Amino acid sequence: MGTKRKTKKVKNLRFGKGSTYGERYEFKRVRYWIYKREGYDTFTTKIKIKGEKEIRRSLDSRDLEECKDEVKGKIFEYLQLLKSGQNLQSRPFKVVSQEYLNELKGSRGVIDSKFKKYKSVMTLYLDEFFGDMKMESITEKNIYDYRKWRDDYWKKKFKKNDTYTYKRDGKKVISKRGYLKKPVSLSTLHKEDVVLRKVIEYGRLSGDISINNVLDIKSRPFDSKRRPSFTQKEWNEVLDRSKYRSSKDRLWENNKGEKDTTDCINQNTYNQRVLLHDYISFMVGSGLRTTESTNLKWNDLIPHDFIQEINGKYKKINGIKIFVEGKKKERKVDPQPYCKNILERIKKRQEKFSKINGFKFIGKEEYIFSDDHGNRVKSFSKSFTHLIDGCGLLHDPKGNKRVIGSLRHTYGSIRKNLGEVDVYELSRNMGTSVKMIEKFYLDHDDYDRSSTITRIKKKN
Repeated sequence: MGTKRKTKKVKNLRFGKGSTYGERYEFKRVRYWIYKREGYDTFTTKIKIKGEKEIRRSLDSRDLEECKDEVKGKIFEYLQLLKSGQNLQSRPFKVVSQEYLNELKGSRGVIDSKFKKYKSVMTLYLDEFFGDMKMESITEKNIYDYRKWRDDYWKKKFKKNDTYTYKRDGKKVISKRGYLKKPVSLSTLHKEDVVLRKVIEYGRLSGDISINNVLDIKSRPFDSKRRPSFTQKEWNEVLDRSKYRSSKDRLWENNKGEKDTTDCINQNTYNQRVLLHDYISFMVGSGLRTTESTNLKWNDLIPHDFIQEINGKYKKINGIKIFVEGKKKERKVDPQPYCKNILERIKKRQEKFSKINGFKFIGKEEYIFSDDHGNRVKSFSKSFTHLIDGCGLLHDPKGNKRVIGSLRHTYGSIRKNLGEVDVYELSRNMGTSVKMIEKFYLDHDDYDRSSTITRIKKKN
């Protein structure tokens, strides 16, 4: 850019709502700002070239001086593009999508599972199709073509019995994809459309898409089914069977020949079943999402005492609040009081296992739901399915398969039906909207309506 050209620092200023203090500089006919947005560790620049729309870009370095050099390089690049008559604003889709992904990773309240899902959708589908297209040039026709391409993606990519190699948690996994008989679900496509909309929105904020360029990205309509849950009676059956399966009496060493040895279990199986029992009890007592629960650490628990009315009498309850990094934002969850006892049991076992198996346990940064070697349990889905299948409750009366997520829906239904809880308060505790509660979580055939609709007024 020439050694004689000097950059003049003008002043410090507050740059926009939700940003930290940044610095404004002037360079010939160029002004630029370097600043940090609230909640982000990385720097962002705003560049204004006379006669052109301002350009906003995320910067790679976390060092201010390095960022200055990076911005000067960008300015030189933009000036060269102007000379050649090219559009400064619009970059290729894959560049913008990766920039958005980097910002998403560094933002607060974004759980790891969400980031991984977004990254997977971008890498597999969006970047592959839209990759080199300039953001400004993307049309609704392109989106229509993308959806046709996406529908047949796996069928065209792999033939029958072909294998697909990928990495999961840093390990190489070989999956036999084969020919997919079932088309991709509309629900899955809807979730992928959300990611596409996010990138488009980011492209508009970054200046890669003009404000007047409105892309209508409507998902194809689909019917969302109400999540299958358990009635109170069914849930009691699940708990009873779980207690039986995790009974100490069933251990090999506790069997004195009085029972059928085929019904006995070893210590490892016993430990797994005890943890499963505590986990499912905790889930129906807290209403957390499965990813929220498996991400919980001991320092996410907050002691919380409160007054509860029981049979017309007031009693002090030594309870807890749970700090959760939820789907959209952080929140504090009020679980049922018995959840505290469950967590205390788990903690005592982890302390015991740490001494036996030689791993460090402090009770702060460790994951709550861990095995007897201190390793985080990422999913209870398989063991839970086996449990409810043994109860004959794998499917609800309509034939819908129950899954580990059914525990959250059981919580919503039980709390509303038995606890006489306000829907608004329930939605806040579960981290979802009242609309979603009414649509997906509540059993509209509950006894509240039955008792009301069949009520007979007594005659005087």
